[in-house]
Amino acid sequence: MYSITPTDISNFESYLVQSDKNINTIKKYVRDIMKFRTFLLEKQREFTQAATDEYLQSLIDAGYEIRSVNSVIAGIKSFCKFLGRTDIYCKSLKIRKKSNQERLLRLTPEEYKRLVDTALERKDYRMVQLIQILGGTELRISELGNLTVEAVQDGFVPVLRAGEEYDIYLPELLLQGLEEYIAHQGLQTGVIFRTSSGNVIDRGYIWRQMKLLAERAGVDQEKVYPQNLKRQLIRQYYTISYPDSSQE
Repeated sequence: MYSITPTDISNFESYLVQSDKNINTIKKYVRDIMKFRTFLLEKQREFTQAATDEYLQSLIDAGYEIRSVNSVIAGIKSFCKFLGRTDIYCKSLKIRKKSNQERLLRLTPEEYKRLVDTALERKDYRMVQLIQILGGTELRISELGNLTVEAVQDGFVPVLRAGEEYDIYLPELLLQGLEEYIAHQGLQTGVIFRTSSGNVIDRGYIWRQMKLLAERAGVDQEKVYPQNLKRQLIRQYYTISYPDSSQE
């Protein structure tokens, strides 16, 4: 059985340099192999075909795009070639072409704006912010518990994906909107989007509210779900003129 060692990685880097690989490619391959090694150590696995398959599947389960997974596969292939590990085989994933039906179900910028406007008209300020966060950042719906008052103060949200920590930075205009929302809600600390009992609002609740909002906004409900918002990565943000609390 065989484990990946720091020496292996160091020698691999030298091999890539001698092979005249692009400096960015070298950094990417080395970084990916280091992450792979960390995974093997955490899972107490040897460097085998089964462990490699398990690692790649963990990336897919964590929501990595197919192109990103294929980039990792390319690095592992190169590493195996360097080591002479002919027993490890990684096949690149096929990128499925989008059907016409999928294209028709894409949310348009106009429909996105209609959702926000409808939520504003109904004074559903939480949904206004949620739509903009899911449409304008890389933050996932399962990571909303990481979006805290403290994270807004720092300007980024720390998340953990596939055993690695990432910082998701919040655009300035979105930060401004979140700060105003926090002040309007009277929040001092902790998770921003939470129930009256203090728990993070769950995925089911957000889905139901989005479908209801879509119906009110006259937008096809099949188009309105978190991942469809994410596909746009909206760069336009909307400010809110909160009414005076004494007049609400």
